[in-house]
Amino acid sequence: MGGKLRLLDLGLLVLAGLLYWHLRGEWMGSHARDLALLNGSLPPSRVRGLAPLDNVGPVTAADFADVATKNLFSQDRNPNVIVDPPPPPKEKPVPPFPVAYGVMLWDGVPPTVVLSDRPGGAQKGYRPGDTIGPWKLVSVDTSYAEFEWDGKDFKKRIDELIDRSAVAQAAAPAPNVAAQAAAAKPAGPQSLSTPSQSGPGVDQGSGFRGCNPGDSSPDGTVMDGMKKVVVATPFGSSCHWEAAK
Repeated sequence: MGGKLRLLDLGLLVLAGLLYWHLRGEWMGSHARDLALLNGSLPPSRVRGLAPLDNVGPVTAADFADVATKNLFSQDRNPNVIVDPPPPPKEKPVPPFPVAYGVMLWDGVPPTVVLSDRPGGAQKGYRPGDTIGPWKLVSVDTSYAEFEWDGKDFKKRIDELIDRSAVAQAAAPAPNVAAQAAAAKPAGPQSLSTPSQSGPGVDQGSGFRGCNPGDSSPDGTVMDGMKKVVVATPFGSSCHWEAAK
């Protein structure tokens, strides 16, 4: 048994030596190839010459039209400029309609309407075709009057054109002249003072009486067994009546 183990160990040792010798030979061959590659020189090769470039024409602005119109970062670019149409003109304000005062219709005579250009203005008869201010009378009947202004027709009722302020003034009752004259007459002067009364006034007790307002009798006047006494004080004169002695 021991002899077989020794033979096996010997065989493994010989196999390991052969493997080492083989690997070292491969390494030395690879190293030699590397040195030959680094120290050697390649033979020069012939290179074909470059083909000549195409002739480039001059640059024009029209060549960059697509760059401007197809810019993805600016969608609002458009070579076809759309000009907004001008705004429509503002409509003129309709002027005030004439004021109507009545319509006159007779057989065989064109209808006539009495108008004025403003309330309280001069009244005049107008027939179809006549103009009053900016208005032209087109037609008139007992109920309607048709006017033309700025190429447009306006149909109005006669009662809408009547001056209501004049009607209200005509319907108002006449003022009472006599009542106004009486109200305007100034009233006579009225006296606000009370008549003066001399003599003792209101009993103040303890045998004293006060003085009546407006009493102008002098100090020391004796009346009805009472004597008038006037005393000067810092606040004015003080007056009373006391029993005469």
